[in-house]
Amino acid sequence: MGNYPRQEVMRELERRIVSGQWNPGQRLPTEEILSGEFRVSRGTVRNAIASLVETGLVERRHGVGSFVCRDVTLPGAPRRVVVFGAGSGNLTDEILYGIQQRAATLRCEVELGVMPRSTGEASAMLSSLRRMNLAGVILAPFICRNYHEVNSRILDLLEEQSLRYVVVDAPVTSHGVIRGNFVGNDGYSAMRKLVKTLFELGHRRIASIRGFTGVYSSDQRHRGIVDQLEQEDVPVRPELHRELEDVPLLLQGRKRIHELMALAEPPTALVCTHDMIALNVYDELRRMRFEVPGDLSLCGFDNAIFTEPLGLSTVSQPYSEIGARAVEILLDNAATRRQEFLPCELILRSSIRNLQGEL
Repeated sequence: MGNYPRQEVMRELERRIVSGQWNPGQRLPTEEILSGEFRVSRGTVRNAIASLVETGLVERRHGVGSFVCRDVTLPGAPRRVVVFGAGSGNLTDEILYGIQQRAATLRCEVELGVMPRSTGEASAMLSSLRRMNLAGVILAPFICRNYHEVNSRILDLLEEQSLRYVVVDAPVTSHGVIRGNFVGNDGYSAMRKLVKTLFELGHRRIASIRGFTGVYSSDQRHRGIVDQLEQEDVPVRPELHRELEDVPLLLQGRKRIHELMALAEPPTALVCTHDMIALNVYDELRRMRFEVPGDLSLCGFDNAIFTEPLGLSTVSQPYSEIGARAVEILLDNAATRRQEFLPCELILRSSIRNLQGEL
């Protein structure tokens, strides 16, 4: 094959990798075999391989040999979108479906990942992503009481690694400012519309059970409830508006509904900022021998699968559209920050009682 200097050996080895002749993870022939093939010294082959190690195409394993990197990017390979959401309780099947459908039309691969809680482990994992043909990361934040502290740390790591990202469903804020690219729902307007509808049906003692203070989506929905009550000149009585207990999901809201129904003037309608809260409340009311909507009109938020069989009024989020739009924003590569709140749909069912004719 003639006499190959180091640069020519390196180019030939590179050609075999990027052409697919040698696959990711495959071991390279030994220096002895390659030096015989190219009719050069083993030192020339060793230096050529060292150059490929620096480019990220090859990795050396001490005492084993040299290998094509497993995450090497080949020309024409589809871009990848990594979605982090497992364990957050915030990545719905519908959002993931929207991500996968839109990514497929844009010739992107989707991979699911689990974000480590350890900062060191998360940093190492994100660093490895940079060697992939990565379009970016879609993040469904962890929902927890120290929401912004936990999720801001993740965004810091993404930005340190210069990885493009889009947050979905619930934004991460710093002093009221939304960080990075974001796409979610307009829960504020949806809650205003729901409270306006309850007012039109004759309800004046409208209560709420909300998610944790400081979680943007929870604050947004609660603000919609309060602002519309004030718009209707209905007093916002603090005892009617309660925050979730910091207990497991299946217990959330149960203590609060006992407190609300024990008031001298209990509410006629209750708005829960999540359907799971509404489901717990519905079950607890039944245990307390109260009827929905006879004793209390009840509404949730999310249009979960169980709401229709129960006749539970709720708000439907555009989940698949959120996922699809997140992919589009990620692939746009625009320098400007994109933050979008998509409209929701109010779904009225039998859990709301019309008091208008009873006043």
